Amino acid sequence: MVFGSGGVWLTSRRIDGQFPNYKQLLPEQFEHELELPRDEVLDVVRRVGLLAQRNSPLRLRFAEGELTVSARTQDVGEARESLPAPYSADAMEIGFNADFLRDGLESIDSETVRMKLISPLRPAVLQGETDDYTYLIMPIRLAG
Repeated sequence: MVFGSGGVWLTSRRIDGQFPNYKQLLPEQFEHELELPRDEVLDVVRRVGLLAQRNSPLRLRFAEGELTVSARTQDVGEARESLPAPYSADAMEIGFNADFLRDGLESIDSETVRMKLISPLRPAVLQGETDDYTYLIMPIRLAG
């Protein structure tokens, strides 16, 4: 397949093989479901994500009424920002690839984002105000 416009050409080809069954990865139930202001969370993820280089995850720590986003990269530095969050369970910390989380937040076209979580080792889901778009994101195992 080839697309062209204004001197720019984009080519693509069919993927050989079977596309993974993503529906098998979507959890049916979640332990926590938070509704957060999309733009605010996205801004924090963008700023803190600058220090989350390739092998270092973006850490999201959910505690009573608060979400803290942090990243640490050896020999570069550390960043940490907090924002209010409607969370009222035991504290939980989960790690994500900063680029993947940012991409998911950017693709949601609503004022709020629903973040659905189970545990630090299970997939999470991002959705807008409606269920017409679902973004599945796999966590990164956090050290210590």
